[in-house]
Amino acid sequence: MALIEAEHLVKEYKRKIPREGMKGALYHMFHPEYETFKAVNDISFSVEEGEAVGYIGPNGSGKSTTIKMLTGILTPTAGTIRVNGRIPTKERIKNNRDIGVVTGNRSLLFWDVPVIESFKLFQKMYEIPDAVYRDNLEKFTELLGLVPLLSLPERQLSLGQKMRCNITAAFLHDPKIVYLDEPTIGLDTSSKNRIRSFIRQVNEEKKTTFIITSHDFRDIEALCKRIILINHGKKIVDDQIENVRKEFERYKNIRFEVEDNWKLKTGGYFMPGVKLSFEDHYYVDAEYELEKTEAKMVIDFVSQYCQIKDISITGRAIEAIIEDILTTEEK
Repeated sequence: MALIEAEHLVKEYKRKIPREGMKGALYHMFHPEYETFKAVNDISFSVEEGEAVGYIGPNGSGKSTTIKMLTGILTPTAGTIRVNGRIPTKERIKNNRDIGVVTGNRSLLFWDVPVIESFKLFQKMYEIPDAVYRDNLEKFTELLGLVPLLSLPERQLSLGQKMRCNITAAFLHDPKIVYLDEPTIGLDTSSKNRIRSFIRQVNEEKKTTFIITSHDFRDIEALCKRIILINHGKKIVDDQIENVRKEFERYKNIRFEVEDNWKLKTGGYFMPGVKLSFEDHYYVDAEYELEKTEAKMVIDFVSQYCQIKDISITGRAIEAIIEDILTTEEK
């Protein structure tokens, strides 16, 4: 049985239809007209225990609305949700004991008290046994480098420090499911890598289930094997990332290390289905369209004008593939 089951989810809102001009605004004030907007439109999916799923899509696609329904904050207009066998809106207290939530723009911590005091309050709220609390606090403090931060109030922390402390707060009670909404937004590379490493370790060791929303696709590629792509409230793709690459990948990249790319760079040479770029004098990057050519032909083409020292072939980043899918879906 799946840990999370969502069937035919719909969330509708009524919103006012604006009118132009002063006369229209006055009329609208006394005779408002409304339209129905479906933020989530008939979405179904299930998530097994221990999975890490990337729940992705453009701004306004319905990601946050779905997460709010899964956590019990919002009630679906139609459809059903079961999280660990419970209906989140009807059993919120029990559901909340089994989940953790981290958002990149909101904090779980108290602004003016030391971080450790916030953690102690969470222990009381979630009734975490002393042994479990001490063990988790010690482990997470070491993994996320929190020792110098525990005595400081949140207001004195940097963004990266706040996120590490918030993530610790969300994991102290050993939740079965954690919802991560933009967990690395605005962070430097070092902080991002530390957080990603921590999440991977918890997923592997404790089999914690994750649903992750992020516009940084490096989060998704580093942490998830499966993605659910939504747009305008509808599910577009639900598959393993590698399957998405195989099915939708239209381009590949070849990087050539060469003695000198001057002749190819300045000669105006062209190959159909291939886009060339030059980082400096010693590299040639070729993005080629799979339907129009193949790697051997690109290699032969570049070798006519450059002495090749090394070659590496890679697929496109998942971000570029998702952009292609969305562009095609919009047409």
